[in-house]
Amino acid sequence: MTSSFRTDIQGLRALAVLSVVIYHISPKHLIGGFVGVDIFFVISGYLIIGQICNQLSSNSFSLSTFYVKRFKRLFPAYISVAAITSLFAFFLFLPSEFKGFTSSLVYSSFYISNFYFYSKSGYFDSELQGNPLLHTWSLSVEEQFYALMPFVLIFCYANFNRWKYAGLLAIGVLSFIACLILSSVDINLAFFSPFTRFWQFVAGGFAALYLSRISIASGMRELINVSCLIALMGCIIFMSHDDFPGVKVIIPTLATTLFLGFSRSEDLSYRVASIKIARFFGNISYSLYLWHWPVIIFYPLLLQQEATQLHKVNILLLSILFGSFGYYFIEERFRRGTSKPLRVGFATVSLTCLLMLTVWLNESFQESRFTPRQKELESFLAYRTPHFRGETCFLTSQSRGLEDFDKLNCIVNEKEKENILLIGDSHAAHWYSSLNRSISKNQTLSQITASGCKPVLRTNGAKRCKELMSWAYNESITSERFSKVIISARWLRKDIPLLHESIELLQSRGLKIVVIGPVVEYFQPLPRILAMSDDAATISNSSNIQDALKIDSDMQKEITDLNASYFSTLNVMCSDQFSCITEVNNIPVQFDYGHLTEAGAQKILEHFDFL
Repeated sequence: MTSSFRTDIQGLRALAVLSVVIYHISPKHLIGGFVGVDIFFVISGYLIIGQICNQLSSNSFSLSTFYVKRFKRLFPAYISVAAITSLFAFFLFLPSEFKGFTSSLVYSSFYISNFYFYSKSGYFDSELQGNPLLHTWSLSVEEQFYALMPFVLIFCYANFNRWKYAGLLAIGVLSFIACLILSSVDINLAFFSPFTRFWQFVAGGFAALYLSRISIASGMRELINVSCLIALMGCIIFMSHDDFPGVKVIIPTLATTLFLGFSRSEDLSYRVASIKIARFFGNISYSLYLWHWPVIIFYPLLLQQEATQLHKVNILLLSILFGSFGYYFIEERFRRGTSKPLRVGFATVSLTCLLMLTVWLNESFQESRFTPRQKELESFLAYRTPHFRGETCFLTSQSRGLEDFDKLNCIVNEKEKENILLIGDSHAAHWYSSLNRSISKNQTLSQITASGCKPVLRTNGAKRCKELMSWAYNESITSERFSKVIISARWLRKDIPLLHESIELLQSRGLKIVVIGPVVEYFQPLPRILAMSDDAATISNSSNIQDALKIDSDMQKEITDLNASYFSTLNVMCSDQFSCITEVNNIPVQFDYGHLTEAGAQKILEHFDFL
């Protein structure tokens, strides 16, 4: 164990925070950036477990001193961000959004927001992704680790001698097993739960207690360190979020653990991780992490349009600016302040209560700023989707896999009738109810849909996607007596070649094919945009109509060339690139960024002539 300051850890922190920030700003440019949080967990375990064990070994550990240092390190920056975020939320949020924010503020301030956000982790819950405190879930997990670990280690030191770390090891093993099991049962719980994450902290502690004591040849050590950095970069650049944490979380966790355990100041890799710019971002990493998500949420709301590439650069620069300010003027200043437990505790509790009380008392005043029509539109943000037939014929991220698909109720086949299959992702599921009302007595409609799953033969993604689509193409469509297949999805240009291949396969089996094209999408939920503005230009600027029209044109040409049928929803939804249908009888066409309400789907399908 060592207590000396390691500048290479600042480099790891820099890698972790920049990965997370860039991933949140533009996921497609760094698809694995989310693993930065896992790097942080391992670093925290290395530092905290190593520090506590050092002090316990020398009989110098004090619980009050430990917690005072933690609060002085973490609380001032958090409460500053929370207060300013509350102010922006008051002016920019709708009433239900502000109430949701108030709830998340309470949970975040008590460091249990991971449980709150888990409870909001349903597939269509817009409150989750639009909440400016969503990122505090990981801070809550860390605080829960800080709350538990001192007592675990004190107990181990007091009751065991040679096997004093047995309790720590047991927690790590049980946590790891729970992570693997829950990842296949409830992926959201595995993601947000502290117990499924504690093994990562323990892995960092293992690096401090054991690996750091091992002496190996410098050449071998350098090889391990470089391999670990390459592995981390590989995870950040290539690892997908599908089925995460799961087994794949082992890679960034192990790479971080080995680097922390074997890196030494005389190594080249140590010096590379300690370069000045890396130390700078490592220093500001906590404040940068706190600030970046509120900036991401509020920046486009202030602009009332989707963030362009230039705007994303501005978001990154603003996040770094605010993070720097938070570090130099808040973190550093309060870290050097009083260390008296009662004074620190009183300041923490009083400021937290003051902020929560102020926000709560202003809920009614904030709501009074909006008209009845705005509140009516806002109500569609909580739109229910039984017409998707979730968890039976539409598998969501909560589904385990093919075993959750109700084949008996979802596949309908009757002799002497035209049996039709609807297959795709959530952008297929939103058609089911309206299509089912439109079919004749001589037709049946089956549904095979799953969230985020492209309806193609060689689909990628989560377990549910691969299993369901493989079964659909290789078993169900082959064995059942379907005569027509309706394919719909949230199409991207890269899907067209895979769709081409799949259509040819279906046509070789004598099936008639109808492809439903993409719908127009919005950077914010459509009901929210309508509630905040009735300006046609603002609504148009909030959409992806230009990109959607290009994809629609390319798909139409491709599908027509294959002698399959194509239904362009954009031709129905939009009279031109500046004017699209947004409401049907005062009901928004879409309840979020792009999924259709039943009224919206019914209106569009009035022009569907392929049944």
